[in-house]
Amino acid sequence: MATHGPRTAQEWNRDGGWTTRTYAQFGDAVADLSYGLAAQGLEKGDRVAVWSKNSPRWSEVDFAAVGAGFVTVPVYDTLTGEKAAYILKDSEAKVLFVQDPAILERLGAHRDGLRHLQLVVLLSGSKALPKTMDYDAFAAKGRAHRAQNPGWLAHRVAEVDPDDLSSLVYTSGTTGDPKGVMLTHGNFASNACTALSLVRITPEDVFLSFLPLSHVFERTGGHFAPYAAGAKVVFARSIDTLTDDMAYAHPTLMMAVPRLYEKIYAKVQDKMAGESGLKRKLFAWAIGVGRQAIAFTERNEPLPPKLQRRLNFATKLVLHKLQARVGGRLRYFVSGGAPLSKEIETFFWAAGIPVLQGYGLTETSPVTNVNRPGAVRFGSVGLTIPRVELRLDTADWVPAAPRPFPEGEVCYRGPNVMQGYWRNDKATREVFDREGWFHTGDIGYVDADGYLFITDRKKEIIVMSNGKKVPPQSIEGALKLQPHIAQACLLGEQRNYIATLLVPDWDALEKFALANGIAAADRERLVSDPRVVSLFEREVEAVNAGLSRYEQIKTFWVLSADWTVESGELTPSLKIKRRVIAEKFRPAIEKLYATKRGGA
Repeated sequence: MATHGPRTAQEWNRDGGWTTRTYAQFGDAVADLSYGLAAQGLEKGDRVAVWSKNSPRWSEVDFAAVGAGFVTVPVYDTLTGEKAAYILKDSEAKVLFVQDPAILERLGAHRDGLRHLQLVVLLSGSKALPKTMDYDAFAAKGRAHRAQNPGWLAHRVAEVDPDDLSSLVYTSGTTGDPKGVMLTHGNFASNACTALSLVRITPEDVFLSFLPLSHVFERTGGHFAPYAAGAKVVFARSIDTLTDDMAYAHPTLMMAVPRLYEKIYAKVQDKMAGESGLKRKLFAWAIGVGRQAIAFTERNEPLPPKLQRRLNFATKLVLHKLQARVGGRLRYFVSGGAPLSKEIETFFWAAGIPVLQGYGLTETSPVTNVNRPGAVRFGSVGLTIPRVELRLDTADWVPAAPRPFPEGEVCYRGPNVMQGYWRNDKATREVFDREGWFHTGDIGYVDADGYLFITDRKKEIIVMSNGKKVPPQSIEGALKLQPHIAQACLLGEQRNYIATLLVPDWDALEKFALANGIAAADRERLVSDPRVVSLFEREVEAVNAGLSRYEQIKTFWVLSADWTVESGELTPSLKIKRRVIAEKFRPAIEKLYATKRGGA
């Protein structure tokens, strides 16, 4: 931080206006918190939890803890008090930084069982509770200790070893209790430094942070990497204001999950559906020119002069409007957390908005593979990053469908791979083999040029009663490309046919309802209307047309509410929790297999 002292480090919205601070100011705030933790009596390796949404103070806590040799334990701001208490108890966190009194109240009586927790610090607001302090008082305590011990922090920073534990990051816990992934300073450093070497990041870059910093994808790519490069990080206000925040911040780089791209794509398609025939033809022509151009991008070849002139004209006439929707200066989106549809990926590239799709897990800090400037293969998750080894475990694996290359479980070794699961030797042994390879549980293949293609999750492959295997993710991705489908969960484990649960794209469905004189206020009645059922039947059949007979969806159920993180069906990175959905909607699923009819 001292290297970039006068440069702007962060920008965020406070009380309706935007404010900034420099790297020097950021560094001072971090030092105050480090000294505050020391004054609290914490020793090297002690755990410090942060339970909050993204904010500059989240970043302060993380750097203050890891820089002084403590261990950060991120807690998603969406978690219930019970789940947060489990993480705090399991990690034996001694200090908890919490967003505000409202989130702290979720702990309720669970706080009494946290015998290791010495202090709660409120990042905003105040509350008169035992062993609770507001942020300003804690920072002042740190400044006083800093004045008395000016050389302590530099000494502690120098003592930190790459093999020291840096963070315990708890998995989402879709089956059983969450596990604490042990990530070292070396794990994070190797991944962040590799990111800087593969995608050029400079102090002139602007990152827009909106994915949870509790997730390793944002923390490595949108936190450690930009600060290391001296770039500016702008904190988005919320997912609801993201479009406005992009217009304000004009980001050059941004981490995002497929759900964001899907939403942007759906809005563009919906808008074009309402335009005149001439505008639709012009838009299709411009995207078509872009698609011609990206064929050269994939081969890493320069555009022929004639095509370059056409692309320039298409950009000036049409595509610049799409680029403006994401701030107008975006060099790259980086996509991770879940598979991104090739159709959506190439659409963005054709529009002049490059999306670098990558792959990784919490256990790998997270990036193992990524498409990068000059090395892009659409539909893949890219080449394996330097210093990381990949191999496919093909033993006893029978592909669900013919593949052009051998398919198996994706495994890794490298400096980014975790130490193991916190105090859980059994779970650690289950994912590491005798040769030290970490088994991801994902299935994929590597093409002749080294690009990895993920085909599905090993544990999520649907095995039907007739023995047929159906990978659900690609079919769910195809369903979500339909105009009125936002979310899908394929069914069929030990059944004799495939079914699916569907969640509508409510904006698109309500427009359909308005055009067809259907009352939309009551969503349960809306999804039960025969005209709406027929609409979804047509969209399901459009997907079935590209599937093998045994993969085809025989029946479906349209739900009347979204799946969300808060309601429990999605992980914080917006992947569906299949077991949660299967249990929560068991009555509807049983009806699908009892009646074999489509609809709501």
